[in-house]
Amino acid sequence: MMISSSVSLRHFKNLTAVRARALHVGQSVSDVRTFNAKEVKNFVQLTGDSNPIHTEEPSAQKTGFGAPLLPGILVASLFPAIIGSKFPGTVYASQTLSFRNPALVGQAVKATVTVRRVKGRWVTFKTVAVLQGTGQIIVDGDALALLPGHDTEWGF
Repeated sequence: MMISSSVSLRHFKNLTAVRARALHVGQSVSDVRTFNAKEVKNFVQLTGDSNPIHTEEPSAQKTGFGAPLLPGILVASLFPAIIGSKFPGTVYASQTLSFRNPALVGQAVKATVTVRRVKGRWVTFKTVAVLQGTGQIIVDGDALALLPGHDTEWGF
């Protein structure tokens, strides 16, 4: 269950559709999510991640955290979700990730993908997820995606 969500596109706030050929360096799309304990439990069951620091408060406290930690890959999954939902038909080709800081279950996370390079239908996105409010980086990296044909339109 998504507790909070907001999407914005810098540079294209008032447009109803954007064409692939109109993409340019610096465009950004963001989503804010807050994952609750049930969502994290479902995620770790689905993936088989048995590390108790994600679901058990005593285990998280033993490692110096006051509450269970969000799985980093769950936070990183926001990047392909943004790219796939804002650019339907896009083929997500690769992703690099660096896990910088932990986030706790229940903390709001803002994920942003920013166009870094456009070469034909190939787009490199800078990806970064931060704690909402503080801006502390949780995970960042780069994604490479192949956009649909040049006349494809996307609504924002």
